[in-house]
Amino acid sequence: MGEKYGKPPNEPLDTLSLDERFDKVEEVTIIELEELADALEFLLDLQPHVCAIRGSDYPCILCENKCDVGQCKEVKVMRGKGQKTVNSSLLSLNFEKRDAFEEYLISKLVRELVREKLNVMNPEEGYDITFFFKQEDRWRKDEIIVFILGLFDKVKTLMPEAKAVINTWIRNKVKAFERDETLKKMKE
Repeated sequence: MGEKYGKPPNEPLDTLSLDERFDKVEEVTIIELEELADALEFLLDLQPHVCAIRGSDYPCILCENKCDVGQCKEVKVMRGKGQKTVNSSLLSLNFEKRDAFEEYLISKLVRELVREKLNVMNPEEGYDITFFFKQEDRWRKDEIIVFILGLFDKVKTLMPEAKAVINTWIRNKVKAFERDETLKKMKE
């Protein structure tokens, strides 16, 4: 299991250490975020379009009737891909995950974002999160870019925090169990 997440199999999953590769990882992250920001600029450059078949500004990216206007353009980024039509686009991305627990936390986070209707839909197969954009989105382009880039940054800080909370909870439960066992023995 450790190999899948870039760790040797014998290294504990909850180990969070910085090593000499940290600066290189941080540099790659900055490049990834700049590339993602550029891709978002392209994906969010949307125009109104009245569908000849539907008679409304229906999102072409979701339309099953593929016409010349609704042709999809694709953009690739380090952590995913984007698809764009004249009036709508999708962005599917993967977060960096070190272990199965982080994978679980990300799936819960994405479900909550979907529930809150923050331009997030159920992820496309093979990706952690899929964003859906329409020409008439209530968010401004710059707000969307800041939100998505911030989300990537936030997830990096949330993972160690969530692990620390779970580890503390486990330690407290073990101590409580030990206390309960000691009290039972004292009563006997």
